[in-house]
Amino acid sequence: MNKLILVLAGAIMLTSCNRQVGAIFGRKSDKLEVVDPEFEYFSAKAKFKFDDGEKGVSATANFRIKKDSIIWLSITPGLGIEVARVLIDTENVFVLDKLNKQYYEYTFEELSKEYDFDFNFKMIQSVILGNLVEPYKKERVEKSDNYFSYTASKGVYLFHNFIGTKSMKLEKVKVFHGGTRNTISVNYGDFILVDGQIFPNEISAVIDYEAETKPNTEISISYNKMVIEDNPISFPYAVPSKYEKK
Repeated sequence: MNKLILVLAGAIMLTSCNRQVGAIFGRKSDKLEVVDPEFEYFSAKAKFKFDDGEKGVSATANFRIKKDSIIWLSITPGLGIEVARVLIDTENVFVLDKLNKQYYEYTFEELSKEYDFDFNFKMIQSVILGNLVEPYKKERVEKSDNYFSYTASKGVYLFHNFIGTKSMKLEKVKVFHGGTRNTISVNYGDFILVDGQIFPNEISAVIDYEAETKPNTEISISYNKMVIEDNPISFPYAVPSKYEKK
């Protein structure tokens, strides 16, 4: 099973019976004030698709998050049987491949070397929630009709961010690696209000590899249930004794 599915799908979030943002905000704002959602525990259910040019996957994913601490993901294809489970903490990524009775354990440093991209917990959580990965400085922000935009750099990475003037949420981000020249582009849409806070209901991401021999990877997420939990939730993850470490 392609581990990148689990990391990026576990790298991508969010309750419904809420109004869409378009019905909440009747006019555009002239002042940029991005507010990240506040919660301690969060759960969600979504349909997602993955295509890396060699194989395609369509499945249901259940997410659980303890903010700034744990991301948990369970993947179930059409037959309704769980085939994989992922646990991500601030240091490591654990993957349980139930289909092949195998498991994987990675530090973020190992994962970043394998995929030529600087994965870390904050980045994955930000992508899932639609938060800014790198903060903005007001003097660098440019305003157009529909977006506030700015660029930010961190090491070899350059972030191009576009915040909607209506949603006041990140709607587009493109991350460029100055060494490999690989890029990740993420689009957020269909924003909804969850317990007074705004989340993206639709997320799509494309990993564009500079090497012509490596096809693009595409991921799309469509949420049908998102809940800010009032009480602590569990994050079950255990490796059966007969599973082989890969």
